[in-house]
Amino acid sequence: MGLRTVSTLSIGALGGAVATLVSLPMAWMLGPLFAVLIASLAGVRAGIDKRLHRGSIAMLGLFIGNRIELGELSHLLEWYPSVLAMLAYMGLMLAGGAWLFSSSGMSRLSAVFCSFPGSMNATVILAERLGVDIRWIAITHAMRLVIVVASAAFMASYLAGGIALGEGNGVSWAGVSLLLLAPASWWLGRLLRFPLPEFLGPMAVGVVLASLGHGVALPDVLLVATFLVLGSSVGARFAGTPWQRVVQVGRYGLLFGLYAVLMAVATAWLLASFTTHSFTAALLALLPGGVGEMAVIAVALDVDPLYVVSHHVLRLLLLILATPAIISLGRWLGEGHRHR
Repeated sequence: MGLRTVSTLSIGALGGAVATLVSLPMAWMLGPLFAVLIASLAGVRAGIDKRLHRGSIAMLGLFIGNRIELGELSHLLEWYPSVLAMLAYMGLMLAGGAWLFSSSGMSRLSAVFCSFPGSMNATVILAERLGVDIRWIAITHAMRLVIVVASAAFMASYLAGGIALGEGNGVSWAGVSLLLLAPASWWLGRLLRFPLPEFLGPMAVGVVLASLGHGVALPDVLLVATFLVLGSSVGARFAGTPWQRVVQVGRYGLLFGLYAVLMAVATAWLLASFTTHSFTAALLALLPGGVGEMAVIAVALDVDPLYVVSHHVLRLLLLILATPAIISLGRWLGEGHRHR
């Protein structure tokens, strides 16, 4: 690693430590992002080695895939009313968000990615592959995630006396072996001509292992390192960006986060009014926060975590499966933008 990478990761680590102390959601992703963002805007020459960045993307794919067991999704057939409500909510997020972010002056394609209902990391990776300016996507998704998870955590703290986020996975040989499995899965993704092979290849391997009962949880230290690299990498993209533009786009991100929470509350209330699903369960299934955070909050509120997690997994799978269509749409929008 070069000196610039080391210094950038050091700044990111400081941000992650501070974010952990103040209990920021996804502290080791958002903390480094904000810390390196501030340093970049202040004139620090920040940057992350591309090989380290793409290796972290592969680890993220394994992490997400390892949390998905296809057998769990069979329960969604019984919960079809809430699945339909989730699809309607995703449509509201995309339509409302695209309109809102287009009002900020960004391109149509950027506005669409800023409006994605969840999956911040996957969205940033996909947008980067399409050549979209990921600075605004990262900051708006960060705002959305903070508002959504903080709102859910506040509700849990009020109703259940607090929650504790984090899985507490220690280091094991099986976990460390993922350091070798990630690049091998990346190579497999390239061999099978997956879009985003460094992400979808490892994710597919993680899904298969988890579904066969051989899933391996990432050690916390490895997960922290993965998020540290990804968050710092995004924050480093803000070098030379005017503060005024960051504040402007961040304002729209805050509005979108509030819109996401309000639409989730309204949709969950309608679902609870016409079905046997409880309002709390429906709300946790709809809110576009992290899968792990929502699952822990569900346990704290005595809500079936399988119900909540399966909806979030389905939403993630739908976004991932739509990747080829999104890439085609993105290229079409990009061409249309260049020819105007």
